[in-house]
Amino acid sequence: MPTSTLINDPALKLKHLSSMVASLSHRLEVARASHNVQLTALLEREYEQLTVEQKAVSFGSSSVMKAWFQRLWNNLADTMPSLYQLQITQTIDDNGHECWSVYYPKTGQRLVTESEAEMQIWIKQNYWAV
Repeated sequence: MPTSTLINDPALKLKHLSSMVASLSHRLEVARASHNVQLTALLEREYEQLTVEQKAVSFGSSSVMKAWFQRLWNNLADTMPSLYQLQITQTIDDNGHECWSVYYPKTGQRLVTESEAEMQIWIKQNYWAV
């Protein structure tokens, strides 16, 4: 099972963000030089968000960081609509029992149930209502 480590050291976070900003600045220069308007616009939005995050980490604001990551995810997902599509999987075990798994990437919600009707209700409440 993969593990992840959360970095709670603000100085390390700031160093990492600074590195990301430098890399993004270079990518932005290249996009502008090649007159790629769409990529330039996306990178400029990302650059704005990174610099806001960089300032927030400098002042130690974790709520701003969470909001920034949410905006970043929403912007990324807006550019790739397939990221918001439900992922539905049906499995049948050796005894013939059905199991339904539904995952909604936009919200991170997941349902695992043996009832197709329950799955459909969940989809109506969580996907179509959004």
